[in-house]
Amino acid sequence: MNARAGVTLIELIVVLAMLSILAGVVALALRAEPSHDPGAATRALALAARDSSLRSGRAVSFISVVNGVEQAATAYPDGRIVAEASFRIDALSGRAADATR
Repeated sequence: MNARAGVTLIELIVVLAMLSILAGVVALALRAEPSHDPGAATRALALAARDSSLRSGRAVSFISVVNGVEQAATAYPDGRIVAEASFRIDALSGRAADATR
């Protein structure tokens, strides 16, 4: 009998498919958890209010409740957001004050 050493193309494709499935599972398992920052929702609300104010040309006020504490802020048509310091929001951009570019 003539025995051949080596692998067939089908075997190679099956091994590559198994490795790609394994890599996909590992990538999904290692993805980053979403941030549990309680102020993230408030900053998102501030950005939405700023956008609404810029589009409508009117001031938009909102109240956010974080950990049972009410905090008020106002977004003006010129893009400013006036809020308490605890919001940690940049008054001109509406983004998180400690965020890097």
